[in-house]
Amino acid sequence: LRDARAMSAAPAPSALGQALEKAIWELHQLEKIIELGAPSDERVIEKIEDFAQTLPALREAAEKCDDVEIPVELLRDVDQGKKPMGFMINQILAAGTVNETVKGKANVYREFAEALKGKLDGGEKKAGAKRGKK
Repeated sequence: LRDARAMSAAPAPSALGQALEKAIWELHQLEKIIELGAPSDERVIEKIEDFAQTLPALREAAEKCDDVEIPVELLRDVDQGKKPMGFMINQILAAGTVNETVKGKANVYREFAEALKGKLDGGEKKAGAKRGKK
């Protein structure tokens, strides 16, 4: 029973995940303070400083994840309220379109090479036939 609970438990958040959550939380608080009308400019500045203090930890955690790259377009879509899955589907469809284009070009080049070879082989046969007539 203990093993089943341990396996079903959510994995511990990574350092990057924790840093992201903290930065997002601070940014969310800053947004709410501004949205509701800050009691003073000092409160806004204090929240901006709190947010800025989360950035070094975020950068440090991100540097440890060299193999992870997030496209700017994905972040832009998420920022606009679009679902990340939509971005992924669009990228897969775009890759399929590029694949079809490349395959088409490869087929054209293959056919061109075969046509050239045919012309070359046909030209050699004609030249050989002309030599035989003389």
